[in-house]
This record gives sequence, structure tokens and C-alpha cells, in this order.
Amino acid sequence: MAEDVKNVTEVYVEMNLDKALDDIPDICRCPQCRADIKALVLNQMKPKYVSTIKGEVLSKVHAFDTGKQVEFICCVQNAVEKVKGRPQHD
Repeated sequence: MAEDVKNVTEVYVEMNLDKALDDIPDICRCPQCRADIKALVLNQMKPKYVSTIKGEVLSKVHAFDTGKQVEFICCVQNAVEKVKGRPQHD
């Protein structure tokens, strides 16, 4: 039976977004702002699709080395600045 295709970048962002936001003061964490930040980050980062559990594990190990982690943090900071400047909630 074929497994679902997963975007490992999305899994990584979901797992690490709250930790990254902990390092940024005065950011709204309401569901709308969090979703907007996540969407902006994912639009900036290259997707990494896998179709097997083994592929997912290997991709997590290899794809998110120090360089990718730095890229992720920069993308989060850029997204936060955009969302802070134009929040989509009342």
C-alpha cells in the first residue's frame, strides 16, 4: 500500500515554529497570526517531499542541517515583521 506524500519542510516548520517564536518578543500568537507566519515561512522555504517513512526520517536528518536551520530562523523573522506590520485580526 502506498503511503501519503509529505512535505518534510512543513513538518519541520510545524515542529519548530513555537520555539522560534519564543525568541521574538512582542509577537501575537493568536491562531490567525500564527497561521499567517507559518504560511509566509513555508512560501519562502523550498519544499522537500517524501513518500516513505524512511525518506521522511532521512530527509529530516539531512535536509535540516545548520544552513537550513539558519534559513528557517531568517524566514521566521521576516514573516514576523510582515505579520506585525499588517495583522489580519481585530
